[in-house]
Amino acid sequence: MSKQQATFDDFFSECYLKYREHIKNYIALRICRPYEAEDLAQDVFVRLWEYRMFVKPDTVWSLLFTIARNIVTDQIRRYYKQEDFVAYIYNKVNDSDRNTTEDVICYRELKEKHEEVVKSLPAKRRRIYELSFNHELSCPAIAGKLSLSPRTVECQLLLARKTVRGCLRNEFSQVG
Repeated sequence: MSKQQATFDDFFSECYLKYREHIKNYIALRICRPYEAEDLAQDVFVRLWEYRMFVKPDTVWSLLFTIARNIVTDQIRRYYKQEDFVAYIYNKVNDSDRNTTEDVICYRELKEKHEEVVKSLPAKRRRIYELSFNHELSCPAIAGKLSLSPRTVECQLLLARKTVRGCLRNEFSQVG
């Protein structure tokens, strides 16, 4: 290991210890799921390490927050992309808001198909999905309620949403 590399390793360690909590708090205040802040803060420092050739001691503070801002923006975009399109239709639109008979029929068909797909999920995955979808509980709240780890809940919820979206997409792409 070169002397320059050893010096940067020491500098990086100091930065991590000094700024970790600041970055984590910055992220936690800005994302929809603040319990993910620790992981995202780690990502900030990984990215800083990747850009180590460009890091200067006098600019590291602003660089860390620029990286954090970009990671937060990416995370928010991912969150809204992953949001279940069915949730919007199913939870935010009522039958009374519909104008035409065709809209009402399509809405009811979508709702029925959604319920059918949810019933076909494995029991634990279905329970997690229902707690998230119907009761709007967060992953940590579901994890506490079911005595599971938050990562298990996130994984099961992701799989459930993927299954639901896939089945509904297939069903309605064949119709239209």
